Amino acid sequence: MIGIDLGTTNCTMAASLLTGDGAVQTELVSQLTGLDITQELAALPSFIYFPLAEELSSGLPERCLGLFARERGAELPNRVVASAKSWLCHPGIDRREKLLPIDAEDLSAKLSPVEACAALLAKLREEWDARHPDHRFQQQQVLVTVPASFDPSARQLVQEAAEQAGYPDIVLLEEPQAAFYAWLHRHNEQWRKQLKVGDTVLVVDIGGGTTDFSLISVEEEAGQVTLHRQAVGAHLLLGGDNLDLTLAHLVKGKLEEQGHELDTWQMQSLVHSCRSAKETLLGDNPPDVVDILVRKRGRALVGGTLTTPLTRDDVYRVLVDGFFPIVAPTERSRCERRLGIQQVGLPYAQDPRVSCQLAKFLSMTGESDSQEMDRFVVPTAVLFNGGTLKAAALRQRLVQLLNHWAEQLGKAPVQVLDGADYDHAVSYGAVVYGLARSGNAIRIRGGTSRSYYIGVEEAMPAVPGIATPLRSVCVVPFGMEEGTEQTLPQQSFALVLGELATFRFFSRSTPTLSDGSEAAIGTVVRNWKTELTELHPIEANLEKGTTDGRTIRVTLRSKVTELGVLELWCDAADGRSWRLEFDLRAAVPSS
Repeated sequence: MIGIDLGTTNCTMAASLLTGDGAVQTELVSQLTGLDITQELAALPSFIYFPLAEELSSGLPERCLGLFARERGAELPNRVVASAKSWLCHPGIDRREKLLPIDAEDLSAKLSPVEACAALLAKLREEWDARHPDHRFQQQQVLVTVPASFDPSARQLVQEAAEQAGYPDIVLLEEPQAAFYAWLHRHNEQWRKQLKVGDTVLVVDIGGGTTDFSLISVEEEAGQVTLHRQAVGAHLLLGGDNLDLTLAHLVKGKLEEQGHELDTWQMQSLVHSCRSAKETLLGDNPPDVVDILVRKRGRALVGGTLTTPLTRDDVYRVLVDGFFPIVAPTERSRCERRLGIQQVGLPYAQDPRVSCQLAKFLSMTGESDSQEMDRFVVPTAVLFNGGTLKAAALRQRLVQLLNHWAEQLGKAPVQVLDGADYDHAVSYGAVVYGLARSGNAIRIRGGTSRSYYIGVEEAMPAVPGIATPLRSVCVVPFGMEEGTEQTLPQQSFALVLGELATFRFFSRSTPTLSDGSEAAIGTVVRNWKTELTELHPIEANLEKGTTDGRTIRVTLRSKVTELGVLELWCDAADGRSWRLEFDLRAAVPSS
């Protein structure tokens, strides 16, 4: 059983013998750490570097992956692919287009986000096969983790990347759940002494590029303690990368005050240089000051540098207070109007205050009205995960924030679940989830992390200047379990055949609507603009039979496969069916 954490900043791999005692082991990954140095490390940094011509002539491969690529990226940032996984959920690009590195000046070969993720996954497969020649990767059970907030199309693209990397059929698992599985496994049966029926665990997972929130409740069913994933947060491109960039701007300002001007290349290099300073100044027993070195423009491995100090007080002010301020539970993220023309790049969260993003998630509605505070969830326990939260100062501030809300709402202080592994919990927990699927460990019930809706155009006479009304119909309720399917009861629809048609899809990250009602299969939402988030539309030309008219009457059937993939089927009375896929490819008709 192999667990893969395809991380935004680092990839890790863990495994367990199916015939063993359930022990889970982290796998080492051999990689370049210098020009002529190869080492085995417990993580593969998620960076891909395209060497210079002189480096290729000296023996470097056409693409370098891992630590050397990350370090070289600090010197030549326009030759390195970073945050490939985050590009998979970018709504404004073709994720199969060769566009990375986005700022490359002279690269004849680029990678698509899917190809970049496939390259990282292939590296892990090659390392496994090199270390376990008698147990080839293709013959193992493989689980790959994704952010809980990944929509169906992004999950499909992860599967596509795994196929390109030579993987067998994979099972997908949400990263916060994986982290919780790891904590449960490491505590064996002792976790039952820390958690009791009625408790709610908040998993806060802040990695290099993303922030994920999940709520898991401890319940009792037929006399047995069970775990149930209640809700997941929106996909937030907000993480350690944002903190690094903030420090880089702070240092840039200091250098400009000294009369130094930094170009775009130096600014990108500075972002990489601030990463280690952040980890040092926010860690345990931090020094008062760290010197930041900025390399001058040049192609050489070693060149001139500029130096400026970065103090611990500076870091606390801009990072701890800036990203994790103490706010009221009614505080919400600011939404600024976007400019019509933007640089091609990742769709980062507009408001960097993690505190406000968390307040919105725990409100379960997103509303800031104080009357909604009776639905605000104050967790009884919190589990931290992700490399960014290795910083003790950030964990302490988050606990302070949660306890501030608990006090305001008359709740008990939050319990911090100790023993977290911020680097390897996700791949470790993926293995434990695999064991749970086979009945060898407790399983968290959850199913789909969102409810999904399809847009249905209403039949009405055309009115000048008025768009045809659209209603959204729930086709996948929140928490629909893997390996199940549901048919919309007593509802039929007209499916357009033989011409290019657009299918619109929507989602909601909580099981209930704003009025408190729970959305079930077939639930109709007319005020979808305020209730739901629109996903990528699908354009498809569905096969038309020789005797069919422009439309055919169908019923809708949704299915969640054992691998966690969503499928929507349109079934006609004559036995024909058409499948709508969520992966942006043309829909595949099937009969």
